[in-house]
Order: sequence, then C-alpha cells, then structure tokens
Amino acid sequence: MPPNENIVGLDDSPSGEAALRWAAQHALTAGSQLRAIHILDWQYNLSSATPGLDITPLTVDEIDSSYRTSITKVFKQIAPRADWSLEFVRGEPGPVLVRESTGAQLLVVGTRQHVGLGRLLVSSISHYCLSHATCPLVAVPAEAFSTTIV
Repeated sequence: MPPNENIVGLDDSPSGEAALRWAAQHALTAGSQLRAIHILDWQYNLSSATPGLDITPLTVDEIDSSYRTSITKVFKQIAPRADWSLEFVRGEPGPVLVRESTGAQLLVVGTRQHVGLGRLLVSSISHYCLSHATCPLVAVPAEAFSTTIV
C-alpha cells in the first residue's frame, strides 16, 4: 500500500456518497491517492416485479453486476484522478475496511443516524472502524459534505 493512500468505504447511501466526496476533496488538497472500497456482503434482494413483498434470491453474478454498475456510477461522479481506484470486496464491512486500511494514511467512512431500536438492531460500521482501525479515521455524516466535486 502506498504511504500516502487514503481508504474510503463506499456505498450508494447519502452518507457513503458524502464520505466519498469528503475523501476526494481531502485527497486533492493533500495530494494523496484514494482507494474506494465497496463491500458486497449479502445475497438477497427485494423484488418489485410482483405486487406485494417478494424476496427473490439472486445469484452472486446478478448482485455483482447490479452493484458494480451502481457503485461505479457513484465513484465516477467525483471525476477520479488516474491514481484513484475503486475495488469490490466480499465480507463484513467493518472488518474489511479495517484490514484494508492497515498502513493507510487515513480511513474515511460515512455515518448514519440510528436511534432507539434501530441502534440496537443495526450494527455500526463506523463505530466498528473507530474501535479497531490502526490509522486515523474520519466519519462523515450525509449532511456534512453535500456539494459535488467537479
């Protein structure tokens, strides 16, 4: 891993997109390389093809194709430099981001507002990274960085 590499956890949520924009702006300012990582960690999707709730199993290839297209589009919106990259990795998001950021200059993640029962039911990737990362961490809420980098 290059010594001036920054890692950003990327998904298509508002906080994931805000984290990417913040990381891209920081990389431009600091002259750093940027590696965005999207983690594929589940194999089912809700289908809207039929009325009502229908859980349809998808193949790994179908999931990969759908998410790769969606996430690549999000990544391209920041007009990435030639030394910036996007990777797709399988696994649990928190542990993958911590492992991939070992030796990095910085890890950037988005934060979501979980309250009440939601906080108990949904694990926090940003909290996991804060507790386990060996490099500095920046947690970006969706509202904190809402402008698009051109």
